[in-house]
Amino acid sequence: MPQPTHDTLIIGQGLAGSALAWHLVEAGQRVVVIDDGHRSSSSLVAAGLVNPLAGMRFGRRPQVDDWLGAADDWYDRLAERFGARFFHPLPMLRLFRSAAQQRFYRQRADDPACAALLGSAFSAAGCPEPVAAPQGGFTQHRTGYVDLPLLLDALRRWLGAHALVRTSRFGADQLQIGPDLVSVADIAARRLVFCDGARLRDNPWFGHLPLAPDKGEILNLRFDDWRPRHIVNGAHWLVPLANGEVRFGATHDHAHCDDRPTATGRETLLSGLAVLREGLPGPTVVAHQAGVRPGTRDRYPLVGRHRDHPALHVFNGFGARGALTIPWYARCMADHLLHGSPLPPEADIRRFA
Repeated sequence: MPQPTHDTLIIGQGLAGSALAWHLVEAGQRVVVIDDGHRSSSSLVAAGLVNPLAGMRFGRRPQVDDWLGAADDWYDRLAERFGARFFHPLPMLRLFRSAAQQRFYRQRADDPACAALLGSAFSAAGCPEPVAAPQGGFTQHRTGYVDLPLLLDALRRWLGAHALVRTSRFGADQLQIGPDLVSVADIAARRLVFCDGARLRDNPWFGHLPLAPDKGEILNLRFDDWRPRHIVNGAHWLVPLANGEVRFGATHDHAHCDDRPTATGRETLLSGLAVLREGLPGPTVVAHQAGVRPGTRDRYPLVGRHRDHPALHVFNGFGARGALTIPWYARCMADHLLHGSPLPPEADIRRFA
């Protein structure tokens, strides 16, 4: 096999691949990214939500402080480097959908670890936005959204300016593997990291991992009479964007994992919006998109080295939490590749051994 021309070859330039490339390049590594021009990236159609209390029970994972700290730091550094704002902090209204959720809120309110994340509860008549909240809700802090299309475009131009990205579709049959070297066409590297989202299902080396892909459809809307000041999170989520549009989503479909928007998905979303904004004027639909979230069964990512091929690695499976969690795990993965630092056990693929 040829001598290595790079230290790390990354497959995929979604948020995961971009963040890992950033950290490795900042550490002086020779990196090249192969990407298909974002034709299969779910990052471009994701909401980019940063939400540290996820799910119906408003669960707080033990790693939340690490995730938030790393996200704040990385998005601030990117804003300084590129002169653009990528992370938009916004308070979130969590709308109760049941009496059980009201109990979960009270439990979280009694937990000192959640104090910085929880705002006050409000009644059905006291909702801060003109939306239906029949069981009330509460305001949540340390939330917002990342403008992922803008961010990925900036990072792609940065990679391109340094000849660190190739626009090409990667095929497993292209790859030659040695004990401490991989090669694809004219690229030879000491290691390869798969950051290619839901395509991991068809990966000959990591396809056995318990990926749980989930197709989601979203709408971009414009209201003539309403400019929300909060993210709204109930049966659906609603995110006010900096350009005046509102992103509304999302559907969930585990059976049809493709990136094609459907009439059924559009109708489901518009019906959900009609319930949320009952009796109020409807919006103009500006865009309708679909993508496949690379989720996992335990909702932690898939990070680590192949058992039999030490030059092959995976950094994947971030699902809907990617905007919050990827900055932290990218830092951990870079430290692991460079210095052999242990990976966070909740993400290490050895948990499935």
